[in-house]
Amino acid sequence: MTDPDTDKHHVPVLSWWELWPMLAWGTYTVYLYATGRIFYLLQRVYGHLALAGACVLLAAFAYGWAVRVSRLRSERKRLEAAREAGRLDALRPLCVCGVSEAGWGRYVRSLAFLVPLVVGFSLPARGVNSLAAVQWGAGDLAMMAELADRRQTERSEQRGRYAWTTLMGVAQRLSGGRAEKVGALGFIARKEGQPRDRFFVVRFLMTCCAACAQPVAVPARLDEEALRAHKLVPEAVRDHLEADQWVEVFGRLDPSAKVWWIEDLKFVREPENPYM
Repeated sequence: MTDPDTDKHHVPVLSWWELWPMLAWGTYTVYLYATGRIFYLLQRVYGHLALAGACVLLAAFAYGWAVRVSRLRSERKRLEAAREAGRLDALRPLCVCGVSEAGWGRYVRSLAFLVPLVVGFSLPARGVNSLAAVQWGAGDLAMMAELADRRQTERSEQRGRYAWTTLMGVAQRLSGGRAEKVGALGFIARKEGQPRDRFFVVRFLMTCCAACAQPVAVPARLDEEALRAHKLVPEAVRDHLEADQWVEVFGRLDPSAKVWWIEDLKFVREPENPYM
């Protein structure tokens, strides 16, 4: 028969195998947020929400661990009291779920959380790159026009003779047949076999996360005469236009050729937020 006094102390608590994923994932998410890497994976608003979720996980771990420690301490006191009273029938241990009858399934499920953690730590701290842009169809003006239709017309500010805007603004103007002088920020991407003076200026448009990011890739070509007029050496520029290199580029749009003739450019570091 079951001892009623023992049943009174029958309080299931979470085992370490069930608690550690909360600690690991909460800590990992806080690390991603603190280093800024989370914004390579999530749009800013969702990055902040992920931090809130991490805080909930850490709080749940702290609560679960506190309950576990408290119950185990209570059990020790009960066993000591039973021994002193000579009540051998009450010397049954507390049922701590996951300790005495955990089973291999629980261990395997718990260890499975290690895989995405290891993969996450091994990923480079960077946004979506030029290879992804090419695979997603860089230079597809029809796709860029469709993306542009979903957004309001991009505003611009004057920088000398050029209207400085986002790369989406450049795509809107080029797909709309507007021959203008514009400037924007993006990184370099090339398809296999493209000559050094032809490339794409790319930036990704992210709605919620990196998995749904879509490339805005404007076909570009160096205008060697204009580069020399800006005191740049075309050969040196071509040599430094490597894939994933971030640049501020200025040039004129040629809707008939569907190309952006680059007349001036500046090599820059990757921005804090690489997405639009």
